[in-house]
Amino acid sequence: MRQRARSVLGYLAGPPKPQEAQPIDFVLDMRRPRPYRVWYNEVNSVTREVFWIFLHHLNVIALPKKDGSQDSNTTSPVEPSTSSGSADGNVTSTQPQSYTKRHFPGDRPPVPAAPYIGGVEWDATTYITAHLDLLNGLIASLPTKDERDTLRAELQASSWEKVMGSTLRTCKEKFYCGVHSGLQSWVAAAVEDGWDIDYVRYGPTQEEMAAMSSSPRKSPKKSEPPPKIEAPVLDLPKLDLGLSSTGGGAEGGRNGGGDDGGWLM
Repeated sequence: MRQRARSVLGYLAGPPKPQEAQPIDFVLDMRRPRPYRVWYNEVNSVTREVFWIFLHHLNVIALPKKDGSQDSNTTSPVEPSTSSGSADGNVTSTQPQSYTKRHFPGDRPPVPAAPYIGGVEWDATTYITAHLDLLNGLIASLPTKDERDTLRAELQASSWEKVMGSTLRTCKEKFYCGVHSGLQSWVAAAVEDGWDIDYVRYGPTQEEMAAMSSSPRKSPKKSEPPPKIEAPVLDLPKLDLGLSSTGGGAEGGRNGGGDDGGWLM
């Protein structure tokens, strides 16, 4: 199971950058690896296509039911449970199931026909459910808690918990039960390993929502308006031809007559 999970995770991880595009070593050491960003973008892009169904922001993902047969301290799969025959011929289990068997996604009961089945929203959420089942199956296939927590940390850095808690959680459980079933499976496995589940269960806090709403790409607000620049005033020289207000040129001014006002010689 571990080898198969590692093989599938290798396909889901984003392609590495070419050697010439890699940063220098000490910068690379400071960066947090985000190997599954391409996988996250695939699911996130589907949520953007049907954004109008993700509007129930008060949804809370349910915790797993208490089951006495589960050992919450188990960190690695045990041997398959042995069975013994009872007096009536039924097979009864004598050992608790392994972590993998408890949390590996199984078949879901068929959903009765309803008006909301078959639309674009149903197809989109069914596709998202398949990705959640794959994610939960990969986590459950790793035999030790350290391996599972390492994978969860890489998924968290790749924004998987962000899309689960802030978007997928907010679709209606009655209509899109597959999505909520996948989220409940993730929560149940994380609870057993002691992983923080608050973000996926409740979504972002008020402070986190305020931080997300303030985008750093916005231009900073100007504290005071820029100074107003007046248009320059041109002081043109006045041309004085020495003509009186009654008109007339040099001859007209002296003779005081003539219809032409002294302009025609």
